[in-house]
Amino acid sequence: MSETATFLLDGREIPFEAGDTIMDAALRAGVYIPHLCHNPEFRPHGSCRVCIVGVNGRHVSACTHPAAAGAEVENNSAEITE
Repeated sequence: MSETATFLLDGREIPFEAGDTIMDAALRAGVYIPHLCHNPEFRPHGSCRVCIVGVNGRHVSACTHPAAAGAEVENNSAEITE
């Protein structure tokens, strides 16, 4: 039996599957990341930049950034919401 890979989103463990973006995994787990241009029917392009999250100290768009095991993602910090 294999373990599910996870990352932390605002301190909550989020499971993900190979090929998932941060946005894909978060939405499937019931965690909302604000977004505008994300649509599961289209290839993500990150153009609106509304879904910016902090990942290990960097700002990235959640709709294009791949989920990675052990990553620490911030969606609800003062810096991000500002």
